[in-house]
Amino acid sequence: MLISITVVLVAYLLMIQIKIGVPYWDVFNYLNNAFHFANMGSSGVVNHLPPLIPLLTSLFFRMGYVSVDVIFILSGLIFILGIIGLYLLLNERFDSTKSLTGSLIFISLPVVMAWAVSGGIDLPGVVFSIWALYFMVIGLKKDSKFLYLVLPLLVISILTRYTAGLIVLPMIFYILANFNQVKNIPQIKKVIFGIAIEFGVLLTIFTCFILQLDTSALFGLFFDIVTSSSSGVEDVAYNSNFLFYLQNSLNYISLGPIQGTYRQLLNPSEGIPSVLAYIITMISVIGIFSYIYRFLSTGKEKNISEVNIINLGKISIILVLFIGLVLSFYNKSLILSEIFLLALVYLSYRFMARGRFEVDNKLALDLMFLSWFGAYFLFHGILPFKVDRYFITMAPAFIYFIVLGLSQFINELKPRIKGLKSKSGLVYMAIALICLSVTTVTYIGHTPQKTFTLDIEEASQWIKGYDPNYYNKIIGSDYPNAVTWYLHKETTGAYLKYYNNTDEFADYLQENGVYYYFDSNKSHPTLKSYRIIKEFGVVAIYEKTTS
Repeated sequence: MLISITVVLVAYLLMIQIKIGVPYWDVFNYLNNAFHFANMGSSGVVNHLPPLIPLLTSLFFRMGYVSVDVIFILSGLIFILGIIGLYLLLNERFDSTKSLTGSLIFISLPVVMAWAVSGGIDLPGVVFSIWALYFMVIGLKKDSKFLYLVLPLLVISILTRYTAGLIVLPMIFYILANFNQVKNIPQIKKVIFGIAIEFGVLLTIFTCFILQLDTSALFGLFFDIVTSSSSGVEDVAYNSNFLFYLQNSLNYISLGPIQGTYRQLLNPSEGIPSVLAYIITMISVIGIFSYIYRFLSTGKEKNISEVNIINLGKISIILVLFIGLVLSFYNKSLILSEIFLLALVYLSYRFMARGRFEVDNKLALDLMFLSWFGAYFLFHGILPFKVDRYFITMAPAFIYFIVLGLSQFINELKPRIKGLKSKSGLVYMAIALICLSVTTVTYIGHTPQKTFTLDIEEASQWIKGYDPNYYNKIIGSDYPNAVTWYLHKETTGAYLKYYNNTDEFADYLQENGVYYYFDSNKSHPTLKSYRIIKEFGVVAIYEKTTS
């Protein structure tokens, strides 16, 4: 059922995405890189970007199918794989009905549905992270052979999106929490030796990939973040709000009203949460608090919520670590924050573990997902620029706790509502389908007939006929990577907003020998020595009038 729903939805989303065109800037960078990887040209290459999605896209280009549709379809296929993986991972903690509910609610998150087939790298990076975690969990619980798949998938996820490497933190926690199981793995030395060889091979391959890239900008950004030296004030997405993603969490559950702009769909923080978002949040929060209370109120021998010297000591340690986490977070110390987080979840597990496998396994999974959410929340909170799609990295963990809250809330109601126990499965499915339906309707109501990138495509095709010698002339644009893709020719970036007036900007164009200028602003300025020769929607083509 889950696969059928996902495939049908992805097919619909692909139909819409192919119709409206490329939704944002970075996709054109991936397309230009894919064109380069296919040995078809080197225009517009951005060497420091993660290589996997462009590399996979280039395989289709080599087969003769050179189109933006390729990266959309590839995204859709990876997304389907991710939903299957999320279901299996949730199923390690919840029953099949709850896991299905969680997977469908994940699909229904506005920020997920909007970016599912966009050609971006955020969801693919999460998909491979999900599978890496899943194989680690079942490798420790069921069959150690699955552990051999963890490292390859981890490397794949990092090559898909560099920050996917943060998934290592919940992995480390889960291994530490299950260290007794690790020691009891049959032929543990053979497993460790095999993984060590695997690590060496993968490290070599990964290093070869990295050496082919211009990673100076990437490492510079990472260094700035971990050393708290980056301000990011010049970036259009600059946002110093540490709690941006937490404050907009309601918007990420369900967006309202039904009608709106495509920009609100891609960036839910610019919209408003729906009534459904408030209901889901209220139920989940009540359920989680109930779950925590009941867990702390029941123990193997003694009530661990009981006030005594030992428990006060444990609480004191947890509080110190939590305060350290908060202080390091607000002081923008990423490494310290992540260390405090790992120590906090691990000691919390040790303090609350009961010595019973089933109970402790659930607790380990709870805290593993908490560390997943925390690792990315800390990173993106400290990051000086914020966009809504970064929340996708936290979305699986976010969904986990929604399902946990719903589950506990419904369990609390079962003794109080006659017949609920036998019909609880229907309740879960009703919630999931309502979420999915509401988001689908909202998606339809916020989706335009086309994006302006189709205007750029039309303008690019027109210039080929207007001037067959265009390839030998310098072309500039305020959306250069898109023009580069459609013309397969290097395009000069030119942005009016960086100049005091239009004359200064026109001088810049002339100094750089720009003959044609593609402008994607709705209001097209008058530029000295240039005239508009054609308009396509919001795109205007300027031609130089003087030598």
